[in-house]
Amino acid sequence: MRLANKICLITGGASGIGEACARTYAREGAAVTVVDRNMEGARRVVEEIRAAGGKAEAFEANIGVPEQVEAMIKFALDTFGHLDVLHNNAIYSVMGQRAADIDLKGWQRTMDVSLTAYWYAARTAINTAMLKQGKGVILNTASVSGIAGDYMQCAYNVAKAGVVNLSRVIAIEYARKGIRCNAICPGPIRTPGLLGVSGNAAKWLPQVAESIPMGRLGEPQEVANVALFLASNEASFVTGTTIVVDGGLNAHSGMAYARGRGPDW
Repeated sequence: MRLANKICLITGGASGIGEACARTYAREGAAVTVVDRNMEGARRVVEEIRAAGGKAEAFEANIGVPEQVEAMIKFALDTFGHLDVLHNNAIYSVMGQRAADIDLKGWQRTMDVSLTAYWYAARTAINTAMLKQGKGVILNTASVSGIAGDYMQCAYNVAKAGVVNLSRVIAIEYARKGIRCNAICPGPIRTPGLLGVSGNAAKWLPQVAESIPMGRLGEPQEVANVALFLASNEASFVTGTTIVVDGGLNAHSGMAYARGRGPDW
């Protein structure tokens, strides 16, 4: 098993990418703390992990509240004794507005949950566990939206760009302390969040899929497979990097012609 005897904590673990990662970590031998505001979903994931023979605990937290970030790290340490992998994954963002139309409350909440909480969780894990252990892995779920711009997603773009560079800085500052930090940048993934973001999803999701060179949305497990590698000792010399999981989306210039469709390609 690639994560035997490891202790992992993942936020946003009740569904989507977080759920797939939690299940994958547990399948590979880790004990997992599944953190989410949705305790019904978190408990479901934990129960299914246990039914499959794995170890997991659920913890309720709003990661936009620093005290609750501290509490989730403390819970993992009190429950399992140490913390090997912190995976910051939960998000919140205002969507569907131009930059000048976003109100301050929506902007601040996006930054609090989708950027500041990542830094604070990393800070807490480093200071309370990883420095003492002399080792640790921090994974941050960013996005292809953090390395390019999208229409009507300004706050999300800015938060995810911050996550990318936060990951680089943590990596270089703690590389000689045995702590690795990397970012994962998924493209459009078939998650409840994406599928439920709009009542018109059935109309626009095919267009999103068509914009991807592979011609389809990604699956949560495809992101979890990359997270597993980064969390494992197989990635022992990988830090400060950003791995894109997007079916080729970021490789395309975005020009409207020659999308690679048709039998001649």
